[in-house]
Amino acid sequence: MVGLSGLSLGLGAQDKRRSGPPPVLPSLYQGVVATKCTIPTNSSTTNRFGNSRSHHVARDIISALRIELPNWYWYRAGTIGGTQVETNGTGTVTYRASVEYPEGVFTQILWGGVADVVCAAGASVLSDMTAVAIPAGAAFWIRIHLAATSRMVFVDGIASPVTRVVDPGAGDAFEYGSTAQPDKTMGGTITATSVADAAPILRPTAIVGMTRKPSILLIGDSKCWGFGDTPSAGSDAGEIARGLGPLFGYINAASAGDFLSAYIAANAKRTALKQHVSHVVVQTAINALRQGGSGQNKTAATVLAEQQTILGLFSDKRRLTVTTAPQSASSDGWATVASQTVNANSAQIVAFSDAIRAGVAGSLGYFDVADHYESARNSGRWKAPGFTSDGLHSTVSGYQGIAASEVYAAAATMINRAGL
Repeated sequence: MVGLSGLSLGLGAQDKRRSGPPPVLPSLYQGVVATKCTIPTNSSTTNRFGNSRSHHVARDIISALRIELPNWYWYRAGTIGGTQVETNGTGTVTYRASVEYPEGVFTQILWGGVADVVCAAGASVLSDMTAVAIPAGAAFWIRIHLAATSRMVFVDGIASPVTRVVDPGAGDAFEYGSTAQPDKTMGGTITATSVADAAPILRPTAIVGMTRKPSILLIGDSKCWGFGDTPSAGSDAGEIARGLGPLFGYINAASAGDFLSAYIAANAKRTALKQHVSHVVVQTAINALRQGGSGQNKTAATVLAEQQTILGLFSDKRRLTVTTAPQSASSDGWATVASQTVNANSAQIVAFSDAIRAGVAGSLGYFDVADHYESARNSGRWKAPGFTSDGLHSTVSGYQGIAASEVYAAAATMINRAGL
């Protein structure tokens, strides 16, 4: 494989010698142009008012953008195979929003020409195009003021193991309460109500603009969501966003505890997010494969068939798949490889990853995260020490390492819109 850095050598001389028509650029389309678009994972009927400031990074030059805000959530508080479903909000939410770029400069976002929009239970609202001038690679913020009649929705972290969805260092903040909050979309300091590890935030489910570049929807479980992770310097988290976020705008629609059959049973709102992207990565597999309770301990063939059903929901998009890291037990806290015992269904986990490597219908390629985490290909054991603390999820250092690994080395060329 030719190193990507070599692609720039001698281009000036080649350009002078080139004859014939110029290369055909991909068409312009309305797609996600920024990082860290996420789905809500919880709600509150007590705290129904707030101001959110969420940090994002532009992955193309943005001259105008629209944002999408939801009044639904994917409820992750149940157990594996339990109660996780796409859930409508109750009552309406009135939203007001702005773009903050550069820091301290605000542009009001409008909805049908007015500043306020009422979002019905179970719905999402897409704003008007808002003129801005944000360079590719620049950080910016979306401010949201909300007032819910019955329930507000948000994405929340986890206290143990520490799983942060808020990056205070990047300017993320969410102030909320049980009484009306002053509108701070056009100025004022938003002071986080909670600075705990599990602190919540409200983000757009999509930030879209006119672009020729790829944009990505991530469908996955806790590893894709970033269970046990702390946001990177660009505020990306999880085993896929850390690799693809430095390159592309994305929506992370993953959540802890999701698995393929649950997605098949309730997916309409997350699947609808495909309207904003060119590519979809389907990651969810380990929760169905590993030995456990309801909906688990399945064969590779069964899980691959479930995956085909989900890939079929995105047949109008370019799709990619992911191998799955192992699950193991350990007698020394995963300090060594030798101490680990493979999962009882490890043979099926291995068979699934081998099938992904061989190529599955509907997928143009794959990301081999298993090779990054396993002590050796198909060993069923984690690299040690420092890669896992529970035998299922990566540590922060493991997540950090995946971005610089060979897993995503070909992403810039494999994910493209050539011919579109």
